[in-house]
Amino acid sequence: MAKQNISAAALIYCAVFVASSLYVMIPLHTLLSETYHVSIGNASLTSSFFILAYAIGLLFFGFLADQLPLSRIMLTGMALLTIVTVVLALIDSIKSILFLRVIQGLLAASFAPLAFGYCFRSFGPRLQGLAIALINTGFLFAGVFGQIISAAFANAFSISSVFISFSVFYFSCFIFLLFTLQPSAKANGIALKKLTGSILSCLRNRIVRSLYLIAFFLLFPIMLFYGAFEIYLYTSWPEFPIPLQLFRAISLIGIIPSFFTSVVLEKFGAKRVLRLHLAVMAAGFLPAAIHLNVATIAMASFFLIVSTSLTIPMVVLLVGRHASAGTSAIAIYSFTLLSGATTGSALAPSVEFSFVLMLIPLLFVALTLFARVLPD
Repeated sequence: MAKQNISAAALIYCAVFVASSLYVMIPLHTLLSETYHVSIGNASLTSSFFILAYAIGLLFFGFLADQLPLSRIMLTGMALLTIVTVVLALIDSIKSILFLRVIQGLLAASFAPLAFGYCFRSFGPRLQGLAIALINTGFLFAGVFGQIISAAFANAFSISSVFISFSVFYFSCFIFLLFTLQPSAKANGIALKKLTGSILSCLRNRIVRSLYLIAFFLLFPIMLFYGAFEIYLYTSWPEFPIPLQLFRAISLIGIIPSFFTSVVLEKFGAKRVLRLHLAVMAAGFLPAAIHLNVATIAMASFFLIVSTSLTIPMVVLLVGRHASAGTSAIAIYSFTLLSGATTGSALAPSVEFSFVLMLIPLLFVALTLFARVLPD
């Protein structure tokens, strides 16, 4: 049991730094624009290209995980991610950065679905639920942590220092995984027929299809809300009294419920916890939809994190329990989750913030009702 706890700690530690790669370029867009004499729109492609490659990589590595040993794939992916990040620190061309961010995104995707698969295969039920919840907590925490670390190194040193620091972080992840992961059982190799069967079994399963639909909307409100809110502050509320970075950091107090996942899961069951926290999202946004001020928007942001901190691990658990395709099912889930995040991010600049505040609670009331179709 002690070895399992150490392995879980390694996966949680890695989750923070791997997921941070999704956000590290956000504070650097303006600096990249000035340094390489490109538009901010082109500079922002360093984030967009990574996310697109990451989403594709989630599917690829998730399917591969059902064919090859999990620990071997994670270690290989982390080693290559470290090397590519070092190379990123040495180049001095925006085109090269964009290309290597695509490669970095593909390699970073070798962690998440395999980490979940490892939890299902290697941990007991109690540790399984807690580990999955805390890995997802690490992913949520990375949304702010990645930006804070990136801005700190870039302001103190240079853009290259950001990549140097993250190459060190990834190398530490590799070492941690190398000495804590248990060797995975040998696999029979890649079988395309088996892979196709795994995909079809996921899509034919009514319960799993329902979970995928819910998963699409779990990160959607985070990207839509924060993206639209930042634009709203710039255009309509410049005198907002709280720095945006501090505002987000305060909201991360909402990750605290995830530390009690095993307790609430044992007492109430995954379906009831999922439905409750889908409803929490809707309730948290209602005051801001009725009357927008600092208190109500802070409440919405806080309950956004509270809800996400438990809805995501509950969906992962339910997918793992009801899908027969193992890690392939988690891979499709991960791709669906990130597709929702990408959609929310794309919609944020074109949707009125007042509409966002009404859309999110209505959407999550519908999802709460829809989740009734799930088995207990």
